[in-house]
Parts: sequence; structure tokens; C-alpha cells
Amino acid sequence: PALSAAQVGIAVEGATDAAKNAADLILTEPGLSPIYGAVLESRRIFLRIKGYVIYRVAASIIMVLTLSIIIFASGCAVDSLLVIILALLNDISMIPVAYDNASATTKPQLPRASKLVLMSLYYGICQTALGLSFIFIMDHSKDLDGPIALNRACSSETRGFIWFHLTLVTELMIFSVRAPGSMLYSTPSIFLIISVLGTCAGSAFIAMYGSELSGLNVVWILLFNLGTLVLVDFGKIMFRALIGEEPGDIIASDELLSVSPIKTETAKNLEKKLRYVVHNESLLEPEDRQHMVQVRRRRRMMSEGFFSGDGGGWNQGFVDRRRVNSILAQQGSAFFQNRGDRSKQTTMPW
Repeated sequence: PALSAAQVGIAVEGATDAAKNAADLILTEPGLSPIYGAVLESRRIFLRIKGYVIYRVAASIIMVLTLSIIIFASGCAVDSLLVIILALLNDISMIPVAYDNASATTKPQLPRASKLVLMSLYYGICQTALGLSFIFIMDHSKDLDGPIALNRACSSETRGFIWFHLTLVTELMIFSVRAPGSMLYSTPSIFLIISVLGTCAGSAFIAMYGSELSGLNVVWILLFNLGTLVLVDFGKIMFRALIGEEPGDIIASDELLSVSPIKTETAKNLEKKLRYVVHNESLLEPEDRQHMVQVRRRRRMMSEGFFSGDGGGWNQGFVDRRRVNSILAQQGSAFFQNRGDRSKQTTMPW
């Protein structure tokens, strides 16, 4: 009963079959150290999910705002085929995110929708503003190998310039989004690196040979996006502190700390104070520890029951259920039985 009622029931190694069936987590090794590893792995998994959600929303904001503002401001529209290819490449290249090297943090990762939206808006607005500034400045630059012209004529090289910039900014942004702190101290998996760099190389090939984008312009776009990536990643740390989304320190190893047998009382007291500091920084608010979910009675749609004759549609449907029920009730039987709506209340801890 205790395991079933617990928020997370844990059955130790060698427990009875009844305890294992009632538990949510079963330890296959002796001791309690696997619990520590399970907590770290769960934080890594959620960090991957959280990073991908932020990235996906931010990438959509960048593409929509950039293309829309350029069209309304200059009349230059990127080919629809290139936009479709951009969306397809962007989705395929992000598949290795599921196997990325995520880092567990001292603070738990929480599903706060407001913070996810704010982080997405930060990336989307910053990258859009920097990208538009770059494009419109290059529109008036005379030092380009192939000058771009933002007008209704909109040459093929101009469209390729805009498209290749959007490809790079959305691909390289994943390196900043996935890192809880600075991306310089968080190494991505080799599969993610190969996927992103391969997509960037393929996009450069498409832009150069499909849209006649010059090699010098490709270099300009690459240097600009690398610079803005570092700048936005640095601002991310301050923005997270501003909205109260600091991840805390990175947990470097899954191994528990070994206890030194020879320690002075001063050293022990100092370590205890340091543990209290980390503990206080990782405390959660009461509303984050417990969340009430209530399943209420669902409202019927106008079209619901039209074909079955429930009486919830525009009329009685093709089958007049009430009339049939009344006839069968007179004969001592009820063929159709309506079930009432059910409601329940559950408590879920995050």
C-alpha cells in the first residue's frame, strides 16, 4: 500500500514480486546509489526535451518574422521551394538531439510553460533583429562579390543570400539552446555535430549552385552567424538569471562522493555549509512541487451525436433515439442506455 500511495515508489534489489509490481522504480543493484543515477538521467532526458521545445518555437519565430518583414519592407520573396527545403532540412538535422550529450544540473528541470515561451522569444527576437540588420546592411554594401538588391525584382542571388542565412541561423542555434550554461563548456554529441555541419554544407552547395550565391557571400554569412551565436549565447545566461531560470551548477559525474576517513571538524562543517547552500538554491516553490489536475465534464459539440441520434446535434440525427427508447420501454426493455459524464480529481507532482 505504501508503494502504491507514494508519488514515486521504489523497490530495492531483492524485493518481493508484490513490491516490484506496486513500485514505479525497481533497483536491480544493491544499495541506494542507483537512485542517484536515475535522478540524473531523468534530468538529462528532460533537458533534451526542454531544449528541443525552445529550439523548435524559436526557429519558427525566426523564419516567420524574417521572411514576413522582408516581403512587406522590400517585396523580395524567397522561393516557396526553398522554404520547404529549409523546413525539411531543419527537421531532419535535429533527429540526433534525442541522443545528445545532456548535462544534469543541481536544479531540477521544471515544465514551466511561461519560461519556455520567454526563452523561445529571446532566441527568436534576438536572432531575427540581428539577421535583419545584417541583411539590410548588406543590401547597401558595395564590398560584396555579388551585391544583393532587396526590391521587387529580387535576383536569384538575393533570394539565395536570405535563404542560406536562415539555414545557418536555425541550424547553429541548437548549440546554444541545448546547453544549460555557456555552450563553450557543453560538448554536443558527435552525431549532432555531423548532422548540423552536414546540413550547413549541403545548404551552401544548394545556395551556390542553385541560387548563384558567390563564395565570398557564403563566407560573410558564415562569419556573421558564428559571431551572433556567441553573442546570443552570452546574453542567454543573463536572460535566464533575469527570469529566474538559472539551471544551477553542472553535475560532472554520476559517481557519488567518496567520504574521506580523515577530516577535521572545521572541514566537515565547511562541507556541510556548502551542501546547505546548494540545497537552498535547488529548493522548489510549493506550486512547482504539486500540481492539481481536474477532469471536468466535457461540453458536447453541436455536431456530436448527429449520426448516432444522441440528441446532442442540430437535430435527432438519422436515428430518433428518444422515440426508439420510448417504444422499447413500453415493451419492457431499453436497448439504448445513456451513460453520464464522469469527473475525477487527481494530484500529480512534477
